[in-house]
Amino acid sequence: MQGNNICISKSAKVNWGLSQKDIKTLYTGGIQPFLLFCAPVWAEILEKTSHRKTLTRVQRLINIKIAKAYRTVSNEALCIITGLTHIHIKIKETAEVYKIV
Repeated sequence: MQGNNICISKSAKVNWGLSQKDIKTLYTGGIQPFLLFCAPVWAEILEKTSHRKTLTRVQRLINIKIAKAYRTVSNEALCIITGLTHIHIKIKETAEVYKIV
């Protein structure tokens, strides 16, 4: 009887999870605006690689979930597969738009 419960719980994880489209919407609608908050103020700190790596790490985890890829895939390839812009480029873009306006 317990074997059936394990089989049901495994299929529930597969069928009831978020789809790739849902994860991408969650990222573009919630996580990315959170990361871009006050970006014009702190955009210049991205010159240090340690700060850039921290932001890239967050985006990479989401990109892996969206692409359903292995962890060995590079972040550049993941950004191309998912169609998302690198987060440090998006931050610089947001800062430049703020300076123009």
